[in-house]
Amino acid sequence: MMVSIIMPTYNRAHLITETLDSIIAQSYIHWECLVIDDGSSDNTMVVINKYTNRDSRIKLFCRPESKPKGANACRNIGLEKAQGNYVVFFDSDDLMTENHLEVKVHAMQKYNCDYVITRTEYFNHTSEKLRNYYNFEDFKISKYNYIAQNINWLTLDICIKRDLATRIRFNEALQSGQEYNYFSILVHHSTHAYFIDKVVSLRLYHTDSIRGRIDNEQKLLSGAFKSKWLTYLDLKEITEKEIRVLLLEKCLFYMAKGRNMGYAPKKIDFIKALFSELHVKAIYFFPMWLSFKVSEDKGYFFYKKLIGHSV
Repeated sequence: MMVSIIMPTYNRAHLITETLDSIIAQSYIHWECLVIDDGSSDNTMVVINKYTNRDSRIKLFCRPESKPKGANACRNIGLEKAQGNYVVFFDSDDLMTENHLEVKVHAMQKYNCDYVITRTEYFNHTSEKLRNYYNFEDFKISKYNYIAQNINWLTLDICIKRDLATRIRFNEALQSGQEYNYFSILVHHSTHAYFIDKVVSLRLYHTDSIRGRIDNEQKLLSGAFKSKWLTYLDLKEITEKEIRVLLLEKCLFYMAKGRNMGYAPKKIDFIKALFSELHVKAIYFFPMWLSFKVSEDKGYFFYKKLIGHSV
């Protein structure tokens, strides 16, 4: 059984050697690694070409100009090129433990399931948040539990049957929250999956300045909103009302916290969705905006603008 490892990369010349070395060192040898460059301006391509010359299992592709920039388009190219029985997504600055693929393939064959989920830890940082990320002891793998984020996993944790993985595409309109969107659709195709309580991925922790985190707060809220809204649109024809309403509630939550949203649907589309799902009860959700940052004029202004009134 061959595994297709799909890896987008951008300006990772200083990091990708360790990543590729960890893949070459795998105890399970039946794999192909599809590296898709996103238009690097450093010598990432030179570094990768040295590896493709050493090991034919490593293959380099470039995102064409006709495709939007970003990891989503690169992963979609990888899904189109994949030849393996299974698909594993990986990042070009993280590391595989030596038994990463062996653990996943063994579990796929043992349980004859559609996908398996493993653990990740940072190799340069201690994080209780990441350790508590996986909550499979308390919640089963289900559509609702993933959408509600009662359970969660990282992109590099999962191994999926190729026939299933390639039925879904990463939403290229998203710059953040794309994994949530992809996996929300995945659990609607299948929840025949198993969690393997083993750490087989080691993630690089990137340190950000406090100022950078503050500056990016609103951008993160905007991205979170966009992810939930587009996921609602992707699922509204195939999922049950409970999940549709949950996604809209999440949208409302991020709208309430966001003082100056960088992304929002046409207000009429969002209001139509609310009333379509909740009918007159939708009116009771609007005060959620005011329950956050009630003293902030901008938040109140956005609330009024959304419901079509002038301030």
